[in-house]
Amino acid sequence: MLTYDQARQFGKRYTGAMNSGIDEYAALFAPGAEVVVRGEPADLERVRRVTPPERSGHRGARIDGPEVVFTIRVRDPRAGTVEDIEHRVVIDDDGRITRLTV
Repeated sequence: MLTYDQARQFGKRYTGAMNSGIDEYAALFAPGAEVVVRGEPADLERVRRVTPPERSGHRGARIDGPEVVFTIRVRDPRAGTVEDIEHRVVIDDDGRITRLTV
């Protein structure tokens, strides 16, 4: 179980990796990690389509039971909109994500 400060730091690292590239992002996940986007099994590319790297930023982190919840802010300058999307993760003892729900 992470402390709040550890969760916050991991959230910044998570968002940075997601924005950097698929290899950096995938390195945060344990082999066989479960990924679900909007109720459907997904891959990491799908996560990046929902929260586009060029428009996403870390908004905050909180602990909710066994999960750490990262709020990712997605800006759409053309539409003039902002949307906060929750990325709920479970992190194993090795510091790797075993489950992600978006």
